[in-house]
Amino acid sequence: MKNIKTGVVDSKAIGQRIRADIEKNLEIRGKRGYLPGIAIVRVGRDPASEFYFNAKIKRAKEFGIEVIATTLEEDAREKEVLECLKELSNDSTVHGILLESPVPGHLDYKKLVNTIPFQKDIDGATDISLGRLMSGEETLVAATPLAVMEFLGEISLESGSLVSIINRTITVGKPLTMLLLNANYTPVVCHSRTKNLKEICRRSDAIVVAAGRPRFLGPEYVNNNSVVVDVGINSENGKIVGDADFESLKGIVKTITPVPGGVGSITSLIIFKNLLQAQELQEKF
Repeated sequence: MKNIKTGVVDSKAIGQRIRADIEKNLEIRGKRGYLPGIAIVRVGRDPASEFYFNAKIKRAKEFGIEVIATTLEEDAREKEVLECLKELSNDSTVHGILLESPVPGHLDYKKLVNTIPFQKDIDGATDISLGRLMSGEETLVAATPLAVMEFLGEISLESGSLVSIINRTITVGKPLTMLLLNANYTPVVCHSRTKNLKEICRRSDAIVVAAGRPRFLGPEYVNNNSVVVDVGINSENGKIVGDADFESLKGIVKTITPVPGGVGSITSLIIFKNLLQAQELQEKF
C-alpha cells in the first residue's frame, strides 16, 4: 500500500469536512428558501437508542433544519405506526424519514420501513434503496457503511485493496460490499461460520469489523500492514469499547480507528448529508 496514512485515525478532520460541506449546501438552499425537513419516528423508549434519538434532534437544530420528532407508545399497533409514516411520506415539507430501530417485538420493522419512499429513506433501509444500490442506480445508503468509506478515503487506501468485512447484515456488511465494489476495492464478506477467518484477515489489506463482540479482533487477525476500521460499539465495565482490541493492536497495525471517536462519531453527520441528497432525489423523481 502506497502513501497510506498511518497511526490512529482521528475523525475530527473527517467530521469537520462533512460538516462544512453540509453547512455550505444549507446556506445555498436557505437563500432559495428551500431548506430540507427531517422526521424521526420511534416506537417506545428503548434506553439503548435514547441517546441517538436525542442526538439527531440536537444536530438538526444546530443545522437550522426543521425536525418532526415523534414518539409512539410501546404498545402502538401496526396500523398506528403505518398511518404516521404514511402521513410523513406525503408531507412535502419532510424530505427525510428515519424509523428508529429496534421497534417493539410485536411490530415488523422491515414491513414498516418499506412504506417509506426510497427518495425519503435517509437510512437506506428499504428494499428499493438496497436494490438500487445493488444495480448501481442513484440511491440513499445507510450512514455506517458510508462512514467506513469516508475513513478509507481519508487514509488513502489503494484502489484494488483486499478488504475483509466481518459482518453480513443489510445495515452494514451488504451495502458496504457494494460501496467497496463501486470504489474498485476487493471485498470479502466474512461471518460467524467463515472458515479460516484469522488467515483471511491476516492476508487482507484492510479489515472492517462489526462482529458485535467487544475486543473480538486481536493480534492473531492482523499483520504489520493491516488497516483496521472498527464499527463496533459495546459497553464493557462502564466503558465504551469497539470490536477490535484497540490497546493490543495500535502498536502492531498500520492504521486503526478508535472507539469511541471513530466511525460512530461521524454517522450522525452523514445522516444529514443523506438528507441533502434525499432533497435532490425528490426534485428528480
